Amino acid sequence: MSLLDNITGSIKGALYQAGESTAQNALNSVLESTGGLQGVLDKLHAGGLGPIVQSWASGQGQPITVDQLKGVLANTHVEEIASQLGLSPDKALAALAEHLPGLAAGQAKS
Repeated sequence: MSLLDNITGSIKGALYQAGESTAQNALNSVLESTGGLQGVLDKLHAGGLGPIVQSWASGQGQPITVDQLKGVLANTHVEEIASQLGLSPDKALAALAEHLPGLAAGQAKS
């Protein structure tokens, strides 16, 4: 692997991490305007997904599916989040499924 490949790989990694951070920050802002991250986590606990949520806080980071989120979050809540993000409800749920574990892990660290 050449020096140029190493540099290119490092830059791509940094850009990916910056994109992840930006997406998580945007999602966190939206969640705050729709009841907060803790409110969503409480709904997941109440809906029987407590072990998954606890895995995020402990650093194990079990994934959550769109279907699990659909089963727990009210349609009106999902629609409000989707509207704030400018996405369809399904894409908003996909974004939640992707970024919620990282947001919850970040909250557990603070």
